[in-house]
Amino acid sequence: MRLPKFEYFEPKDLKEAVSLLKDEPSPKILAGGTDLLVNMKHKVECPRTIVNIKRIEGLDRIEQNHRGVRIGALTTLKHLYTSPVISEKLPGLAEAAAAVGSYHHQVMGTLAGNLCQQNRCKFYNQSKQWRSSRPTCYKAGGEICHVVNKKEVCYSSYCGDLAPVLLVLNAGIVLTGPEDSREMALEAFYSGDGKAPLGLNPGEIVTEIIVPEEAAEGGSCYMKFANRESIDFPIVGAASWASAERRECRVAFTSVDRKPVRAHQVEAFLNGMDLNEETVNEAAVLAEKAAGPVKTSIYSPSFKRRMMGLLLQDTVGQAVRRSHS
Repeated sequence: MRLPKFEYFEPKDLKEAVSLLKDEPSPKILAGGTDLLVNMKHKVECPRTIVNIKRIEGLDRIEQNHRGVRIGALTTLKHLYTSPVISEKLPGLAEAAAAVGSYHHQVMGTLAGNLCQQNRCKFYNQSKQWRSSRPTCYKAGGEICHVVNKKEVCYSSYCGDLAPVLLVLNAGIVLTGPEDSREMALEAFYSGDGKAPLGLNPGEIVTEIIVPEEAAEGGSCYMKFANRESIDFPIVGAASWASAERRECRVAFTSVDRKPVRAHQVEAFLNGMDLNEETVNEAAVLAEKAAGPVKTSIYSPSFKRRMMGLLLQDTVGQAVRRSHS
């Protein structure tokens, strides 16, 4: 499969990149390209302009300061899981980075690229020839969502591995645009709209992730269920952060909704409780109701809900053990 035609730019700094994204027609950012280039070959994304930001200096870094850990947008997945700072202080994030695709994906793929990947669906992530057998789905430019058989709505699922971990770490995201930079909670960055899942304004680029210092005061863990140990996107992924001393727990899921889901009701149940096996088992029942998965893959919604409960039990247990160490 060949790539469609496009104009290609390699800006040398953020100012030039932002200007290109604002002024050029139908632009897309290229970082690692492990998501975008596949979608372009399948003709589900056909941008007229590609802005490659890999040459911009200062966006591939991991630093510690008084605010916590600051991670540049172009930090590769391999850099994340091999960094002593991440593996020692934020083990759940290292696990999520190591769980993405194959080694080749991890060498090429970036932190921001993983966070900003497009939602997925069995009706969308197919070749152009496969999709031509039925009316075009809403996400690919048609009128109807084949998952729920409704017009002008998209129920594709967000399937990134890193987002749920960063949600439970209470991470913030920094966006740089034509006017200035702004920072928001990562949870607010995801719109819940399957067709336009990201809260990026025209011309904006993700430049940094900030993990607060208090995240290292507890234990974190990420696990996923997938068809194969490597390459595949998660069928269900779960992340937990826990502090046994403070009796506090945070939980998030991926691949079960149109955005990564922070399970606030589960957290409300667990917080203030002894995080023992009995309590976590009760929370697993609540976890199965924390999202409304639909059949965007070959797995049924009921199976995904069951996996949410099982993964919650495993990740919370591991996070609690790590919080003691």
